[in-house]
Formats: sequence, C-alpha cells, structure tokens
Amino acid sequence: MIKLQALKAKVYTLAKVNSTQQLKAKYADIKTLDMRRKDSWENALTVIEKQQGEFEVWLENPPEEYKDLFSDITEASREYDLKSAKVKQLKQEVLSAAASLETLAEECQDEANQLEQDIKASRKTAKRAELN
Repeated sequence: MIKLQALKAKVYTLAKVNSTQQLKAKYADIKTLDMRRKDSWENALTVIEKQQGEFEVWLENPPEEYKDLFSDITEASREYDLKSAKVKQLKQEVLSAAASLETLAEECQDEANQLEQDIKASRKTAKRAELN
C-alpha cells in the first residue's frame, strides 16, 4: 500500500503540477474530489494515467490535419536547429576573428611604441649632431 505523501508526489509528477489548485485546474474530472482524502488521490492518479494513455494513443495516430501540423512543426524545428548550429559556428568565427584582431592591434601598438622610441632617439641624435 502506497503512502499518501508518495501518492501525492506521484500525482504531482505525472500531472506536472505543484499544487492541488493547479491539479484541479488542469483536470476537470478531478475538480470535485476532496483532496484531503487518500481515495481522492488514488482516483486522481487513475484519471491522470487514463488521460495520458488516451493522449499517447491519439499521438500514435492523430487526425490528418494534425499530421500536417506535426510535420510542419518538425520541419520548423529542424530548420531552427540548422540555423542555430550556423549561428553557433558564426559566433565562434567572430570570436576567433576578434581575438586575432586584438592580437594584431597589440602587435601594431608595440610597433608604434617602438617607432615612437626610434623617432625620439633619432631626434636626440640629430640635435647632438647639430650641436657638434
């Protein structure tokens, strides 16, 4: 015999809810049950399992208009996955290019600093030459 707390946890998990209010809002057949009683929780479990079973059977062979809709959803999802992968690839390329540009900028700054020092040294040398 299953304990009440375990039964409640199982019902909440199956129904994907966190409270009796959410449970009753999601399942019309449960609205009239007194959730203070264990037998009500057992009935709720039965209702949820039955409805989920019926839904799984329906999913295996949905009406034609839903098949088309599911096909469209599958195709949109596939396209999204492809575009998402492309975006991730482009992001990596941009990050790599940014890192390369940063390295190049540092190298250019180092060269500029060296040129500036060379110019200062050349000016000092030229001034000394003029003074002599």
